[in-house]
Amino acid sequence: MKKPQLLALLLLLQGCTTVVHDGGKSQVNEGEFQVVMPPFLNATDNENAGQALTQLTGSILLEYRIPLYQTEEIVSKTADDSAPKQELRYLQIARDNKATYLLVGTVHEYRYKSDLSANPAVGITLRLVNVADGRTAWQGSTSKVGHVYSSLTSTAQKAVRDLVSKIPLKVNP
Repeated sequence: MKKPQLLALLLLLQGCTTVVHDGGKSQVNEGEFQVVMPPFLNATDNENAGQALTQLTGSILLEYRIPLYQTEEIVSKTADDSAPKQELRYLQIARDNKATYLLVGTVHEYRYKSDLSANPAVGITLRLVNVADGRTAWQGSTSKVGHVYSSLTSTAQKAVRDLVSKIPLKVNP
């Protein structure tokens, strides 16, 4: 393989990956606020969509240094059709653990489109609930469609990162 071809291949491959890593170099100021995030409601045909977007959102919240409270009990559950009852249960878990907010989500699209291009499409809604009074403090929705050779995961990361960046929670350095 000639050098120009190798260089072109390396540039192409670099555009196909997304790596996010946070070494946790600085600590979040505890006591300011804490977020409990239960599994997201899955309103798609993909049985893994809720779990996948819940995990991605957790990673991105930590990337933005938003203190996240999760336990195996919370993470291992899957949201079902009885979401209102589940939300009350998670609100009580948040209160019991002195969290400030409950972040609930719904995945409404997580698939490869069925048109000729078969691009990945992701749609998600997040709602931040004030634990003290149960009122919605913030709500946002986004959808993203990937482009040529995009993966479903990288498209989901972009959608979630875009939405999390708009959550009005700020951590003091």
